Amino acid sequence: MLYFPQLRSGATVQYPFVKRRIQRTISNSLPGGNILKLLDPGEARVEWELTFEALREEERIRLEEFFCAAEGRLNDFTWLDPTQNLLLWSEDLQAAAWTKGPMLSLVAGVADPDQGTRATRVSNAGAAEQRIQQTIEAPGWYQYCFSLHARSEAAGPVTLFRSTGGTEETRSYPLGANWTRLAFSGANQTAEESVAFGLSLAPGIAVDIYGLQVEAQPAPSAYRKTTSRSGVYRGARLDDDTLSVTSDGPEQHSCTLHIVAPAAG
Repeated sequence: MLYFPQLRSGATVQYPFVKRRIQRTISNSLPGGNILKLLDPGEARVEWELTFEALREEERIRLEEFFCAAEGRLNDFTWLDPTQNLLLWSEDLQAAAWTKGPMLSLVAGVADPDQGTRATRVSNAGAAEQRIQQTIEAPGWYQYCFSLHARSEAAGPVTLFRSTGGTEETRSYPLGANWTRLAFSGANQTAEESVAFGLSLAPGIAVDIYGLQVEAQPAPSAYRKTTSRSGVYRGARLDDDTLSVTSDGPEQHSCTLHIVAPAAG
């Protein structure tokens, strides 16, 4: 599969950029003069306009190689939207997208740090470590940031992990009674095309968690809730057949790319 490349910073875009959603409405004029209009959700699409400036030489080459591999508008690729959470069902840990250990207990409707009741209490009633995780279909070698809010009345620790193939990185965080946002960043040295993110609890530990989020960048941004649509677009295409790069000097290149993807794809 072809993937849109990351920059040296670990991000896929430079700010500002433009994102727009395009909808199609079908209009039918009836004999009596009335007009019937219906939304056509199957034709909805999302467009991004990305402007890159001050690109280093290696970044310019990376973008040009990607453009050639995509052959302009011809080939599909996977695009990780920087404005969206890459996880599905970020607040419904009982959803099928999540895989959890058999001895984990999940209780929804817990008070969250945004003054709501959208957090989940996760408890390990077993005699061994238990995990909950979600796998996304995206490059295992990318730079990611996995973040969430967590607390524990019993001051228990929580371990976050990022796993792909046989490679895994973990980090443990001590918790207290107050909400803390945890952020776990890094990249795995692998060629796998999927990556799992999750947390593990030692026996007897219970933690409240909220706002689970994965982004293809080094640091977390504001939390964005997801349901059945995440920021992983596997049917994206370039909307250009030519790539124009302007070079203002050594390590000073700029260009603009347009990406389009089905809104439901």
